[in-house]
Amino acid sequence: MKTETKKTLKTAGSIAFFVVSGLLVLYILLEVFMPNMTIKVFQFKPFVVVTQSMEPVIDVDDMVVVLNPNVDKLKVGDIITFRADIDYNGTKEIVTHYIHTITENNDGDRIFRTNRYGSTVPDTWILKDSDIIGVYAFRIRQLGVFVNFIKSPFGIAAVSVNLIVIGSIVYLVKSGKKEKIEVVETKET
Repeated sequence: MKTETKKTLKTAGSIAFFVVSGLLVLYILLEVFMPNMTIKVFQFKPFVVVTQSMEPVIDVDDMVVVLNPNVDKLKVGDIITFRADIDYNGTKEIVTHYIHTITENNDGDRIFRTNRYGSTVPDTWILKDSDIIGVYAFRIRQLGVFVNFIKSPFGIAAVSVNLIVIGSIVYLVKSGKKEKIEVVETKET
Protein backbone atom coordinates (compact mmCIF):
# COMPACT_ATOMS: atom_id res chain seq x y z
CA MET A 1 0.00 0.00 0.00
CA LYS A 2 2.85 2.38 0.83
CA THR A 3 4.47 1.86 -2.57
CA GLU A 4 1.19 2.77 -4.32
CA THR A 5 0.98 5.99 -2.29
CA LYS A 6 4.61 6.79 -3.08
CA LYS A 7 4.01 6.18 -6.79
CA THR A 8 0.90 8.39 -6.73
CA LEU A 9 2.75 11.19 -4.94
CA LYS A 10 5.70 10.87 -7.32
CA THR A 11 3.36 11.03 -10.34
CA ALA A 12 1.52 14.06 -8.88
CA GLY A 13 4.84 15.75 -8.19
CA SER A 14 6.01 15.10 -11.73
CA ILE A 15 2.79 16.48 -13.20
CA ALA A 16 3.01 19.58 -10.98
CA PHE A 17 6.64 20.09 -12.00
CA PHE A 18 5.83 19.91 -15.71
CA VAL A 19 2.80 22.20 -15.38
CA VAL A 20 4.78 24.84 -13.46
CA SER A 21 7.74 24.48 -15.83
CA GLY A 22 5.47 24.81 -18.86
CA LEU A 23 3.83 27.95 -17.47
CA LEU A 24 7.24 29.42 -16.68
CA VAL A 25 8.51 28.71 -20.21
CA LEU A 26 5.33 30.23 -21.68
CA TYR A 27 5.75 33.31 -19.50
CA ILE A 28 9.39 33.74 -20.53
CA LEU A 29 8.58 33.27 -24.23
CA LEU A 30 5.78 35.84 -24.02
CA GLU A 31 8.07 38.30 -22.23
CA VAL A 32 10.78 37.86 -24.86
CA PHE A 33 8.68 37.81 -28.05
CA MET A 34 5.37 39.51 -27.15
CA PRO A 35 5.83 41.47 -23.90
CA ASN A 36 2.55 43.35 -24.33
CA MET A 37 0.62 40.06 -24.26
CA THR A 38 1.98 38.80 -20.92
CA ILE A 39 -0.56 40.72 -18.84
CA LYS A 40 -3.39 39.63 -21.15
CA VAL A 41 -2.51 35.94 -20.83
CA PHE A 42 -1.43 35.74 -17.18
CA GLN A 43 -3.52 38.70 -15.88
CA PHE A 44 -0.50 40.17 -14.04
CA LYS A 45 2.91 41.57 -14.83
CA PRO A 46 5.86 42.64 -12.65
CA PHE A 47 7.92 45.79 -13.15
CA VAL A 48 11.04 47.09 -11.39
CA VAL A 49 10.82 50.70 -10.17
CA VAL A 50 13.74 52.84 -11.34
CA THR A 51 12.88 56.36 -10.05
CA GLN A 52 11.92 57.96 -6.75
CA SER A 53 8.68 59.51 -8.04
CA MET A 54 6.46 57.32 -5.84
CA GLU A 55 8.60 57.23 -2.67
CA PRO A 56 7.83 56.44 0.15
CA VAL A 57 4.85 54.40 -1.13
CA ILE A 58 6.96 52.57 -3.73
CA ASP A 59 10.75 52.76 -3.50
CA VAL A 60 13.49 52.47 -6.13
CA ASP A 61 14.33 48.79 -6.78
CA ASP A 62 10.95 47.59 -5.49
CA MET A 63 9.13 45.22 -7.79
CA VAL A 64 5.53 46.25 -8.41
CA VAL A 65 3.03 43.71 -9.63
CA VAL A 66 0.17 45.09 -11.69
CA LEU A 67 -3.04 43.37 -12.70
CA ASN A 68 -4.78 43.48 -16.07
CA PRO A 69 -6.93 46.62 -15.69
CA ASN A 70 -10.61 47.12 -16.27
CA VAL A 71 -10.25 50.76 -17.35
CA ASP A 72 -13.97 51.37 -16.79
CA LYS A 73 -13.48 50.76 -13.06
CA LEU A 74 -10.38 52.92 -12.55
CA LYS A 75 -10.86 55.91 -10.29
CA VAL A 76 -8.94 58.97 -9.14
CA GLY A 77 -6.30 57.96 -6.61
CA ASP A 78 -5.68 54.48 -8.07
CA ILE A 79 -2.04 53.65 -8.82
CA ILE A 80 -1.58 52.58 -12.44
CA THR A 81 1.32 51.56 -14.65
CA PHE A 82 1.26 53.04 -18.14
CA ARG A 83 3.28 54.02 -21.20
CA ALA A 84 4.05 57.71 -21.69
CA ASP A 85 6.52 59.76 -23.70
CA ILE A 86 7.81 61.47 -20.55
CA ASP A 87 10.69 63.34 -22.20
CA TYR A 88 8.94 63.92 -25.55
CA ASN A 89 11.56 62.12 -27.62
CA GLY A 90 9.09 59.83 -29.39
CA THR A 91 9.78 56.83 -27.14
CA LYS A 92 7.25 55.74 -24.55
CA GLU A 93 8.60 54.68 -21.18
CA ILE A 94 6.81 52.68 -18.49
CA VAL A 95 5.70 54.73 -15.48
CA THR A 96 3.76 54.01 -12.30
CA HIS A 97 1.84 56.97 -10.82
CA TYR A 98 -1.48 57.91 -9.23
CA ILE A 99 -4.51 58.81 -11.32
CA HIS A 100 -5.03 62.57 -10.86
CA THR A 101 -8.11 63.10 -13.05
CA ILE A 102 -10.31 61.19 -15.48
CA THR A 103 -12.15 63.21 -18.11
CA GLU A 104 -13.43 62.90 -21.68
CA ASN A 105 -12.25 64.85 -24.68
CA ASN A 106 -14.52 66.25 -27.42
CA ASP A 107 -14.45 62.91 -29.27
CA GLY A 108 -15.73 61.07 -26.20
CA ASP A 109 -12.40 59.37 -25.51
CA ARG A 110 -11.44 58.91 -21.88
CA ILE A 111 -8.41 60.98 -20.83
CA PHE A 112 -6.30 60.15 -17.79
CA ARG A 113 -3.96 62.58 -16.06
CA THR A 114 -1.54 61.24 -13.47
CA ASN A 115 0.65 62.60 -10.72
CA ARG A 116 3.57 61.44 -8.64
CA TYR A 117 3.38 60.81 -4.89
CA GLY A 118 2.86 63.98 -2.84
CA SER A 119 2.18 66.23 -5.84
CA THR A 120 -1.07 68.05 -6.47
CA VAL A 121 0.07 69.09 -9.95
CA PRO A 122 -0.73 66.62 -12.74
CA ASP A 123 1.98 65.19 -14.98
CA THR A 124 2.33 66.87 -18.37
CA TRP A 125 1.39 63.83 -20.45
CA ILE A 126 -2.14 62.82 -21.41
CA LEU A 127 -3.09 59.14 -21.37
CA LYS A 128 -5.79 57.18 -23.15
CA ASP A 129 -7.18 53.74 -22.29
CA SER A 130 -4.67 52.08 -24.63
CA ASP A 131 -1.72 53.59 -22.71
CA ILE A 132 -2.64 51.87 -19.45
CA ILE A 133 -0.82 48.60 -18.83
CA GLY A 134 -2.14 47.65 -15.41
CA VAL A 135 -3.44 48.64 -12.01
CA TYR A 136 -1.14 48.34 -9.00
CA ALA A 137 -1.71 45.23 -6.86
CA PHE A 138 1.30 45.07 -4.52
CA ARG A 139 5.04 45.53 -4.26
CA ILE A 140 7.91 43.30 -3.21
CA ARG A 141 10.53 45.42 -1.49
CA GLN A 142 13.98 45.48 -3.10
CA LEU A 143 13.37 42.43 -5.33
CA GLY A 144 14.35 44.64 -8.27
CA VAL A 145 17.99 44.47 -7.18
CA PHE A 146 17.95 40.68 -7.73
CA VAL A 147 15.97 40.96 -10.98
CA ASN A 148 18.34 43.57 -12.40
CA PHE A 149 21.30 41.35 -11.44
CA ILE A 150 19.75 38.33 -13.20
CA LYS A 151 19.16 40.44 -16.34
CA SER A 152 22.76 41.71 -16.40
CA PRO A 153 25.41 39.88 -18.46
CA PHE A 154 27.21 38.85 -15.26
CA GLY A 155 23.93 37.59 -13.75
CA ILE A 156 23.09 35.57 -16.86
CA ALA A 157 26.57 34.02 -16.80
CA ALA A 158 26.32 33.24 -13.07
CA VAL A 159 22.91 31.58 -13.44
CA SER A 160 24.06 29.60 -16.48
CA VAL A 161 27.18 28.32 -14.73
CA ASN A 162 25.17 27.39 -11.63
CA LEU A 163 22.60 25.50 -13.71
CA ILE A 164 25.35 23.56 -15.46
CA VAL A 165 27.05 22.71 -12.16
CA ILE A 166 23.79 21.65 -10.49
CA GLY A 167 22.77 19.62 -13.55
CA SER A 168 26.16 17.89 -13.56
CA ILE A 169 25.90 17.05 -9.86
CA VAL A 170 22.40 15.63 -10.29
CA TYR A 171 23.57 13.57 -13.27
CA LEU A 172 26.59 12.22 -11.38
CA VAL A 173 24.52 11.35 -8.31
CA LYS A 174 21.88 9.56 -10.37
CA SER A 175 24.45 7.64 -12.42
CA GLY A 176 26.20 6.63 -9.17
CA LYS A 177 22.93 5.21 -7.80
CA LYS A 178 22.40 3.24 -11.02
CA GLU A 179 25.85 1.67 -10.72
CA LYS A 180 25.17 0.66 -7.08
CA ILE A 181 21.86 -0.97 -8.08
CA GLU A 182 23.59 -2.90 -10.89
CA VAL A 183 26.34 -4.09 -8.51
CA VAL A 184 23.77 -5.24 -5.92
CA GLU A 185 21.73 -7.07 -8.58
CA THR A 186 24.76 -8.92 -9.96
CA LYS A 187 25.87 -9.99 -6.46
CA GLU A 188 22.41 -11.43 -5.68
CA THR A 189 22.21 -13.59 -8.83
